[in-house]
Amino acid sequence: MDSGGRPGTRFAVIRRREVSAAQSPPSSLAHRLTDCSDLPLIGLRAERTRIATARRTNDSLLVLGARGSGKTRLLRECWRSVPGTAFVEYSTNFHELLQRLALELMEAGHERLSRCVPGGAAPERWLAKQTSVHLRGILWKALEESPAGMILDGIEAASFPVFRFFQRIYFVRGMSIIASARDAVALGALGRLFWDPKKIVHVSALSDAASAKLFESAARRYRIDAVNMREFRNRALEAADGNGGQIVEMCRLASRPEYLTASRRIKFELVRIDCLVRTMG
Repeated sequence: MDSGGRPGTRFAVIRRREVSAAQSPPSSLAHRLTDCSDLPLIGLRAERTRIATARRTNDSLLVLGARGSGKTRLLRECWRSVPGTAFVEYSTNFHELLQRLALELMEAGHERLSRCVPGGAAPERWLAKQTSVHLRGILWKALEESPAGMILDGIEAASFPVFRFFQRIYFVRGMSIIASARDAVALGALGRLFWDPKKIVHVSALSDAASAKLFESAARRYRIDAVNMREFRNRALEAADGNGGQIVEMCRLASRPEYLTASRRIKFELVRIDCLVRTMG
């Protein structure tokens, strides 16, 4: 398997474009929960071990869990720990998905694919000229000749063209695909690949102790200053019910002026409603 460094500057333009798309509908990333990568990853040790083992042994795996349960954070931790792994945020647009996959593979140091780009050409401009059919063939050939590891995060209603693309590389010796989705229904056509219960990891809810620890970390991170902090803590932990993403999001919202009364009391009902809107969106 090819290995290489982490993202370089030549991909800055593409990343900025993807970030802008993620901030406004109808992007599939529009309702992602708050990024909490600067907070410690708490709990989920069994899931972490299983995912890391699958990646290191070139096995494929499906990670299922509710929005905010920690799937993306788990997968990013794995991505950082295993060089040569491409981290791909899923797109329902097949052509955009192929472009993202190609870019991430090249960023991860996939030499066989990188050689397809003419010398001196910017990868994003070269990719923009490729049709879906051509790019699909390039990726198939590159991955069949030089298998690699990839993380496919946030699968949503995969189409049959997506299924047919990944079906061909799924069984290539040395390939590893770690995928994630909210549930089996969200997989769409990719449910035909990720069906084996032995290769499915269910992300469990955080324990009471882990939830409390995460709340304290998030409260410090967002510097919540309210007179009813103890009440907010108890209500937030009860409402989140072990969902780490919701805990972090409620802490973030509670730190903002519009969620505080004049007497600096947190408007919990408003915080909870807006948190749910983002979680269920």
